[in-house]
Amino acid sequence: MANPPKAKGTGFETELVNRGHDFGLDIFRTPPGKNYDVEVRGSTGRTIKALATRPDYGSTLVSIPLADFYHMLAEHGDGAHIEAKRYKRFALHTIFSDKFGR
Repeated sequence: MANPPKAKGTGFETELVNRGHDFGLDIFRTPPGKNYDVEVRGSTGRTIKALATRPDYGSTLVSIPLADFYHMLAEHGDGAHIEAKRYKRFALHTIFSDKFGR
């Protein structure tokens, strides 16, 4: 692939898909032109909008709307440790809003 940023993005998408397969998910990369890069087919009919990010060296983080996060906790009975930060303007919020309109 001649375009290094495209290769980097494709590699990250493939990494997300492979890790999802490790968990037994029905997950795949979407074709060009979709508003998102990776899709997970679930059995509940509910779809969660998420933003996966990772620095060049570090852990992948996934951002989802708070209501979806709480619903997942309530549905599965899991606990959580939450670090809360509030910023006037935060780049991840801009990316999420541009992609999903929230």
